[in-house]
Amino acid sequence: MYLHNFEGHCCAVNDIRMDDFAREYPLLDDVGVHAQWQKGSWQITRIADIWTRTGKVLSLPYKGANAYPSFQFAQDGIPLPLMEKVLKALPREMTPWQCAFWLTSPKLELGGESPANRIQIGDDCIVGIAGDAGGLMAA
Repeated sequence: MYLHNFEGHCCAVNDIRMDDFAREYPLLDDVGVHAQWQKGSWQITRIADIWTRTGKVLSLPYKGANAYPSFQFAQDGIPLPLMEKVLKALPREMTPWQCAFWLTSPKLELGGESPANRIQIGDDCIVGIAGDAGGLMAA
C-alpha cells in the first residue's frame, strides 16, 4: 500500500519535471518537425518518426504524443549532426526523459554549460562526455 502511494507521488513529481522541461525547452510535435523541415516533402509527413527510429533525434513521450525538443534541430529543421553521435554514446538503459534531462543539465566538464548548448555549437567533446554518462547509471 505504501509503495503504491510512493509511486503515485513519483509520477506527480515526474509530470511536474516534464512540464517544467516543456516550458523551458520548446517541444515540437510530428507536424511541427515536418513544418520546420525546409527540405520537407508533403510525401514524408512522418519524418520525425523516421529520424527517431534511425537515432538522429530524441523523441519524448509527453501528454500522450511524441514530442521533440527543438534544441536538436538546425534552422532548416534538419537534426544537428552531433545529436545522433551523442544519443548513440549515452547509455542504452537511459530512458528518453533521462536523456533529455541529461542533455539540458549543466555539466562541470563543460564549465557549467549544458550538453544541448555544446551540440548546437558543434563541440565534438560532448560525445566523450556522453559516453562517460554510463558511470552515472552504475552509481
